[in-house]
Amino acid sequence: MPDIKINSRQQEAITFTSGPMQVLAGPGSGKTFTITQRIRYLIAECGVEPSRILVITFTRAAAGEMRERITAAISEKLASEPENEHLQRQSALIHNAQITTIHSFCLFVIRNHFQEIGLDPAFRVADEGEVGLLMQDVLEDVLEEAFGELERAKEEEKEAFPFQLLVEAYGTGKKETVLEESILSLYRFAMSYPWPEEWLREHG
Repeated sequence: MPDIKINSRQQEAITFTSGPMQVLAGPGSGKTFTITQRIRYLIAECGVEPSRILVITFTRAAAGEMRERITAAISEKLASEPENEHLQRQSALIHNAQITTIHSFCLFVIRNHFQEIGLDPAFRVADEGEVGLLMQDVLEDVLEEAFGELERAKEEEKEAFPFQLLVEAYGTGKKETVLEESILSLYRFAMSYPWPEEWLREHG
């Protein structure tokens, strides 16, 4: 273990195994070190298989750093007990631990259970450029349909509906950039919420 002083709360977080545990810690409080040592403890001292460990981080860089730290911690423990066959085995299997982002983990689950949800195993994740083009295509189709309904409403002299108010506020034509950008901006903002459709209904 690195020559870093561990306080009593960190020690508790590292060795607690009696049930679910939630740890709240602010910036610079040693979260990464504590989590690393907890995983080392579970593998080296409790016999937990690396394949049964799931660590979720926000970014790939953070996941990579966490994996490196955990691997180093196990290797350090093994160096102090070179004859420990359990540690030798766990050190070789550490790559089986799921230390990843939530998106990567979800992709892992889908790839390993595609048959249960009826998904083509040859599926792939679209890159940002492809997603942008798809969103633009869908938006154009939606706007074309909405403008068509608006024209029919005018011809039939029906009362204006919400889309007309949107057009009057943000644009005057089918290719109005401001209108498209406003819709896409609203969509992205709504998607940042856990339940975007509910948020849109509440703020509609």
